[in-house]
Amino acid sequence: MKSLIGLTSSKEISIKKAAAACIAASTELAEIHPEMRKKELLETVVSLLAVDEPPEVQDEAAFTVANLARDFALKSDIRKAGGIKALVKLLPSTDPDVKKNVALALSSLLEDFTNRSEIRYVNGLAPLLELLGADFPEIQENTLMSLILSAEDHANRVEIRKLNGVKRLIDMLSQDLPELHHWTLTCLSKCLEDTETVNIFPDIGGLPPVLKMLSSEDVRNKRNASLVLSKAAKTDRNQNFIRDAGALPILIATLGHADFGAISHAAMALGCIAKNELTQLELNKVGVLDTLIKLIAHEDVDICRQATFALSSLCLNAKARLKIKTTESIGSIMRLLTLDDPQTLVNAAECIANLAEDTANRLDIVKLGGVTALLAVLSKPETNVQASACLAIARCMQEGEARISLTKDKKVDNIAKLISLVLSKDVSVARNAAYALSNAAQYELNAVMFCQMGAIEALLALGKDPAKSSQKFSHDALDKLLNYHLSAKYWLRNELSSDNLIKTGFYDLGSAGNNLENITGLPSLVELKSIPLDKRREIITIDHEKDSQFQFLCQAASQNLSSYTPRQQIRQIATIVSAAMGGPVEPAALSEFSFKFKVSELKLKAESNVLLIGQIATGTFYHRALLFKAICDKIGLGPCHLVRGDYNRAWNVVDVRKLEFVKERAPSAASGAKKMPPSRELPVGGLASAATPVTVQSGQSVLPVGWQPPQEPIEFPEEVTIVDLMFEPGRLIGVSSSEAIAYKSPAP
Repeated sequence: MKSLIGLTSSKEISIKKAAAACIAASTELAEIHPEMRKKELLETVVSLLAVDEPPEVQDEAAFTVANLARDFALKSDIRKAGGIKALVKLLPSTDPDVKKNVALALSSLLEDFTNRSEIRYVNGLAPLLELLGADFPEIQENTLMSLILSAEDHANRVEIRKLNGVKRLIDMLSQDLPELHHWTLTCLSKCLEDTETVNIFPDIGGLPPVLKMLSSEDVRNKRNASLVLSKAAKTDRNQNFIRDAGALPILIATLGHADFGAISHAAMALGCIAKNELTQLELNKVGVLDTLIKLIAHEDVDICRQATFALSSLCLNAKARLKIKTTESIGSIMRLLTLDDPQTLVNAAECIANLAEDTANRLDIVKLGGVTALLAVLSKPETNVQASACLAIARCMQEGEARISLTKDKKVDNIAKLISLVLSKDVSVARNAAYALSNAAQYELNAVMFCQMGAIEALLALGKDPAKSSQKFSHDALDKLLNYHLSAKYWLRNELSSDNLIKTGFYDLGSAGNNLENITGLPSLVELKSIPLDKRREIITIDHEKDSQFQFLCQAASQNLSSYTPRQQIRQIATIVSAAMGGPVEPAALSEFSFKFKVSELKLKAESNVLLIGQIATGTFYHRALLFKAICDKIGLGPCHLVRGDYNRAWNVVDVRKLEFVKERAPSAASGAKKMPPSRELPVGGLASAATPVTVQSGQSVLPVGWQPPQEPIEFPEEVTIVDLMFEPGRLIGVSSSEAIAYKSPAP
């Protein structure tokens, strides 16, 4: 080889030609010899590509490059040696053999990603496109192969469009070049990855020749014409053009072709065109749905995959979904979820998601085990599979039966996977998983389970990730989840709306604060009870069954309530709450109100940080506000809103104009037989008896004998109000007033 390299420098043209031919022949070996990898050889061969070399030498040198470029490592070395630039300079050569081998060499080199950028940098696309008009099919074929690989690069696709290359390719379809048409169609399909090319494709006459190829007897043309239509059908405008051009009957007929590739490509094209509503209606009329349902059970994986894709597109239409329901075909689609092919799983999940737009279909999906099957699909590693499955689960979770089925599913790992996908790096996966959780959380048992499995932390993390721009999305999902786990909601949001009714099991462990970055999880009540007694704030629990004092207060609060005006109803409950929590406090003496000491005594006595609300006899703002709402929710007086502020403040917001007492929610008469708490001294609130101590005995009212709420103004407040539970129990304070500001926060 060293001797041959030396001979290429000979001044005798015949010797140089012979040496170049010998080198070219040496590179035709199946495996590249180590000698062929040496830098000296590459530089020599590139030098023989010079424009002033004889055509015979250029031809052999280009053929040598084509052979060497079969080795992937050498593709990069040839570029670095200036090989691509030298080849591009020879594209305008008048010698057909030089053109043929230069195009061949480029087609081999362009398999390398970086080389695709290089062809553009050295201005090689324009002369390549010129070669499409060459007189010899061999040159045109090599040129098409080079353009196909070039068009894998986005910037190259743009450049080809700007150089009028797409129009040149369309024109080639009208030429008598039957052996090149399928390559031309392949090149067009690559170019149609460019959005602007898609937009102009019908306008530059792209559809008629492609439809002609679709009707061709050549199976390769059928396949690739379908591929071109799939790429061109990315816009609603083009979908209309393709339909109006008469593509649908040809594609439908191709579904019955003997060639599997022709069938799968036709199904893919139909799936893309059927994103359009008018096309969906037309396809439904001709009965293509039945054909597709049969094809999804086909032995060929690609036919199954693309038929499912087409079916998914058709199921965007309500009439198609109804037909799927009436033909009992949902089970056939569900079986696709057991396959291993990722794209088939994507298409099947999307089909199920579309079907799940209708209640009847959702019920069938649930009955056929669809939720369990979709959850199992989440274990697949492909993000597009996960995103589609999560969306399908989310749609199914709009149905109550589907939500209930989650708790029946013993495969907790699958549910844990759904929650973990909220943290996926893929935005679509994370958002769809959050959507699924928010819908599923409308069933309380699911919400509790999700919270226990880390859903709150996952959704918080999603909302904090700036790369996913999902703050609003995660916030909405989290709010839906928290509405069914009020302990978590009050912990994170510091408020409970009037629709959030406090029930047994609720616990208040204080505020999570503003710095949510360090939240590791919401501790359960069981976990909190297991923590040794410490100096941290008490955890307050609501238990309608075990907290006899709370039962007693609810009975007292509901006594004669229906006979009072809304203002008086609030006054009575506020008076009871105040009495139960230590009585009214003079504003000036608030700092001397030693509730912390009393609560600490209770914690020591109970040997626990967890206390029932009824155990607390001396409470401040946050104790009283919680008790007030808990009583209102229990006896059926509402709406009542609970808000937590800073510095141990909390308050209730009520709208007297909308206040209702729903008697049927009040405790039954039978509950009066339950054991009452032991007697204790309680200072009673209210305007008439603010400082009168009374002994509370079992069966007696917490209010003084003969207590009546004072007369209240008949007029309703002009705005929603805060209920005073600390200073003048039952006083209503307009939320926008200066008094409300003072009530909600201590004076500076």
